[in-house]
Amino acid sequence: MQYNFYIVDDDRSIRQILKNIICQYDLGDVVGEADHGVKAVQEIPILNPHIVLVDLLLPVMDGISIVAELRANNSKAHFIMISQVTAKEMISKAYTHGIEFFINKPINVIEVLSVINKVKEKIKMQEVIQSFEKAMQGINMLKGLTAHGDVAYSDKDKIKKILSQLGIIGEAGSNDIVEILLMLMETDEKDRNRMLNQKMSELYNRLNLRYVHQYEISSNTAAIEQRIRRAINKALSNIANLGIEDYGSELFIRYSNTLFDFGEVRKQMDFIRGKSTYGGKISVKKFLEGIFVILKNE
Repeated sequence: MQYNFYIVDDDRSIRQILKNIICQYDLGDVVGEADHGVKAVQEIPILNPHIVLVDLLLPVMDGISIVAELRANNSKAHFIMISQVTAKEMISKAYTHGIEFFINKPINVIEVLSVINKVKEKIKMQEVIQSFEKAMQGINMLKGLTAHGDVAYSDKDKIKKILSQLGIIGEAGSNDIVEILLMLMETDEKDRNRMLNQKMSELYNRLNLRYVHQYEISSNTAAIEQRIRRAINKALSNIANLGIEDYGSELFIRYSNTLFDFGEVRKQMDFIRGKSTYGGKISVKKFLEGIFVILKNE
């Protein structure tokens, strides 16, 4: 994703330093700049930047006032304050009005990179949350329709609904997961348990045969495994991000234990936070069995 920046500072040299850093380290595009607040509050809603770097001490309209006015007008931008001020009261006021991070003057490249990257991570997490929320809205609507008997949904639809909630419906491996689950659902419980207790490579071989017989296509077994594991790893990362943002989320509670080992979810959360050099691990078998449990209980 390409990020857009807007810079507000009455010091031209500071604006140039920030633009150079953003350009040199390929952080995104600077779509606008201003040396005073009036221009900033006029242009930012039009240019709609992802990140605004704003000086605290400005003539006529200070940085806090700029952020407060933009927030009042529902700006979705993320604000980073640039300041030499160290007074706790002023910093507290800035956070209260919507500032997310501070960059101290004089400008330090390492600090600028660190702060901007933290804001980018926050934006990414918010996007994950929004995708989950949209999925939930869709699920609730489907539940309402089903409750009234208007629509009957197939097993395939139900599986895709879960993968959509996990944010992986667009992953290449999601199709393999759907097909492998449908293949298992077509057998009785005894055969299904026997198949799941085999080596996963045997299950991937069966799926490849299904592709040949039903769709007249063939896929490399190793490629199937790689696609499935990549998709489930993405689901783990999405759930971990959701847990960081909202530990009490219905989706986090529902899936963190059912589809994954909760200890591994915690490891992934620590990895995302930078507290660990190793992320969590997945179990394809547990993931598939977990989906069966969810479908059975719906």
